[in-house]
Amino acid sequence: MNQPSVFERFDRALDWVGLSVSVLILATGVLEYRDEGSLGWPVGGAVLVLVSLWVIYRGMGRRNGRVVKSAR
Repeated sequence: MNQPSVFERFDRALDWVGLSVSVLILATGVLEYRDEGSLGWPVGGAVLVLVSLWVIYRGMGRRNGRVVKSAR
């Protein structure tokens, strides 16, 4: 079994950091919307969370030796 290189581990960590940042943006957006702010904040945060989850999903398949094909 091949051990992941430092760069592969760093790439995986960045994927998870991106998810945590997008969750923070979503939480901030919900709080702003509750304080009569724009609806764009929670919608944008939700989109970022979905994109971050998709990036993590694609990376897991690539790291496990499976190639996740895009629907073209």
